[in-house]
Amino acid sequence: MAVALVAFASGMAVAQTPDPDRTAYTAADYAAFSPQTALDMVQRTPGFVFDEGDAAVRGFGGSSGNVLIDGARPSSKAGVLDALGRIPASQVERIELIRNASTSEAQGQAIVLNVVRRAGVASGTWSTEIERNGDGTVYPRLEASLSGAVGGWRTSLKARVYWEEFPFRSLRLNRNAAGDLISATVTDLPSTLGEATLSGDASRPVAGGLLNLTGRLGHYNYYFDQPGETFLGRLPDAAPDQSQLNQLDVQRWTLELGADWTRVYGDWSVKTLGLLNYRDGSESSRQRRETRQGALVSRTVVASTAQPLELVGRATLTGIGVSRLRPEFGAEIAYNRFDRTFALAIDTGGGLAPVPIPASNVTVEELRGEAFATLNWTLSPRWTLEGGLAVEASEISVTGDAARTQGFSFFKPSLALAWRPSERLLFRVGARRTVGQLDFGDFAATADLDDDTTAAGNPDLGPDQTTRYYGSVDYRGGGDFAVNLEVFHEDRRDVLEQIVLPSGAPGLANAGDATYRGVKGTLTLPLDRLLAGARLTAEGEVLDSDFDDPVIGRGRPLSFVYSPDVEIEFRHDPPGRRFSWGVTWQSSEEGDLYLVDEIDVIRTDDYFGGFVETTALGGFKTRLALRNADTQRSRRLRTFFDPDRGGAIVGSEERFSRSPTFVTLTFSGSF
Repeated sequence: MAVALVAFASGMAVAQTPDPDRTAYTAADYAAFSPQTALDMVQRTPGFVFDEGDAAVRGFGGSSGNVLIDGARPSSKAGVLDALGRIPASQVERIELIRNASTSEAQGQAIVLNVVRRAGVASGTWSTEIERNGDGTVYPRLEASLSGAVGGWRTSLKARVYWEEFPFRSLRLNRNAAGDLISATVTDLPSTLGEATLSGDASRPVAGGLLNLTGRLGHYNYYFDQPGETFLGRLPDAAPDQSQLNQLDVQRWTLELGADWTRVYGDWSVKTLGLLNYRDGSESSRQRRETRQGALVSRTVVASTAQPLELVGRATLTGIGVSRLRPEFGAEIAYNRFDRTFALAIDTGGGLAPVPIPASNVTVEELRGEAFATLNWTLSPRWTLEGGLAVEASEISVTGDAARTQGFSFFKPSLALAWRPSERLLFRVGARRTVGQLDFGDFAATADLDDDTTAAGNPDLGPDQTTRYYGSVDYRGGGDFAVNLEVFHEDRRDVLEQIVLPSGAPGLANAGDATYRGVKGTLTLPLDRLLAGARLTAEGEVLDSDFDDPVIGRGRPLSFVYSPDVEIEFRHDPPGRRFSWGVTWQSSEEGDLYLVDEIDVIRTDDYFGGFVETTALGGFKTRLALRNADTQRSRRLRTFFDPDRGGAIVGSEERFSRSPTFVTLTFSGSF
């Protein structure tokens, strides 16, 4: 990884020293898939599952994915996916799969990809997509990128316009504690998502190092008008007793600007980074219920705004000399500000009346600093030891409807031991302590009109902490055969779950300790002996958890743990032919959400899809894909208690829905 960084920073070709932890895939290894961008190549790398990171977390270090470009992460939290999509496949010299990566760029991940680009190549890509949803509505999507040299800068630019309409229909049954039907509601659930983004990067040598600039501007819009009919005490028939209309409109602008500068001083590499993230969003939702005769039953209106701002500065010093000891030191400082307004009003016949919710209008500010050091020690050609320590300190202040200032400090050690009995096989065991990244939106009140729930904001929130113990094995066989398996156990402290806050309202809080464990793995299996050019890929995980629930005084699983999650794809690229085909399957999964007075169980059935693609129709690739072959059903069961989940069951609600089939025709090419 350091070699690639030095080569890119200096603009010189550097010979690759043999590294048993590094497997290189050339462009020829991906030719059968006719990739258009580096993203296509990354997604087809054997035994690798792409993780783009989490742009919502605080700071830069904790948001990392598992892909590097020329040995480093882009100076962007949301931009790894964009950056890969801006790189034409013709500009990729090779893709390196790195096992046992040791720098802070890897963030303790066992497998990392490094995309190495060719220098001095100008090219671009384009993609036009037409999709038909389950209701027969057809809509387009467009995407184009251009990369090349401009005035001494190595640049790339990408524009994307995305549109999708989701047609759903749902049946909702409400019952009392005795199981008697109270009401049945049939709802049409169409929704529309539109997004437009413009992103780019530029780099050039500056002051003996390499300066890289990134930027991204985007607009997001999600909205729906969802009508429904309610039948009181009976199943749906021709004459509803009530009608309703749920409306939602979410608008959001996003801006991200980043810059980093890297320079090599002898056996050391210095990298500095600056990052700005800003969002300006608003959300309005309305619900109106009427009798069959048109008389008002109720009207509810919610309006909110959110403006998060983040500024990050980061510097790292990495030892790149040939040595059995490879140190790295660094520091990061971040300022976050989150402004939120929230208003709820209800009308039952006398006009709209505001409903007070604790912590509706708040401003949250955080100043956080972190210093870290890692050391990779090559004990022998077969054994490697990696250790690290980070120290984090922060202050979070809340003003507005609630006032609170808190200070936090955490030590975050890590240790990993790797054993390589052969070049193909790698074992790794380790432990790592991390601190959760708070969502500042949880400090403010929220409401969901469709579920008829509200939650108060909580100014006393603090980060949760996790100590993760893991063991993994990675094997790279002949051809594309690859298998990776990891078993892990996590001890979690101060986990975030909903309880009754001191204000008396339900809300998210640091509710106690929990354990979280599981097995996850990936497999790439060539099937050439059975069918030339065929291969099977699979990825999945099975999870389990235990949490001591203060609401009911006994154990239960954590919220939002969905398991199992398995995806399998069979793909056939007949040798010498200019077409490919494949089928996909995703397993059913089930998970729970625990509120103060409710248990919400969600189950989703299996998902099937397929595709055919060819390059025989011209100098471009044509792909026809089927998403969800009319098989996926979902069931949601909400059980209500009084006064909380420790009390008696007072009712239930069941929702049944079926996901529609989407057919997508895509034309893509390069120039």
